[in-house]
Amino acid sequence: MKYKIFANNEQEVESNTWSKGDEIAHNRKRLIDDKHLNKLYCDIYEIPPGKANWPLHYHTCNEEVFYIIAGQGEVLTGSEVLQVKPGDVLRFPAGEKGVHQLKNTSDSETLRYLDFGTVNLPDVVFMPADNKIELFSGESGQDKMCSYKDL
Repeated sequence: MKYKIFANNEQEVESNTWSKGDEIAHNRKRLIDDKHLNKLYCDIYEIPPGKANWPLHYHTCNEEVFYIIAGQGEVLTGSEVLQVKPGDVLRFPAGEKGVHQLKNTSDSETLRYLDFGTVNLPDVVFMPADNKIELFSGESGQDKMCSYKDL
């Protein structure tokens, strides 16, 4: 039996930039996508100084793990704010208990981190501060997103 191992280099992966208003922005590279693995992804994120990665949110069906590579910041959870630095590992379970938002608290340094997560579809993402949900559905490699502003 032959096995196919997929390999790529961060420098060869396309970068995508996303922002929302003045407070949220990131640059993301998808290192492992669901075209190669069915139930796992890995992204590398860069958050500019003073920005957050995403709105405060949680996933109903997926778990995430962040590994801080460089920079400093804080992660907002449902009830506390934790300071983060290089080498820290953050774990977010599925459901409301995994609510989170990562912010870069530096005035000059980019916050870099790896984001590993499961790919279970469909997934509903709740953004409680925005009173919004997003629904991810579709076949692996063919994700579609629908946004609903009113809960």
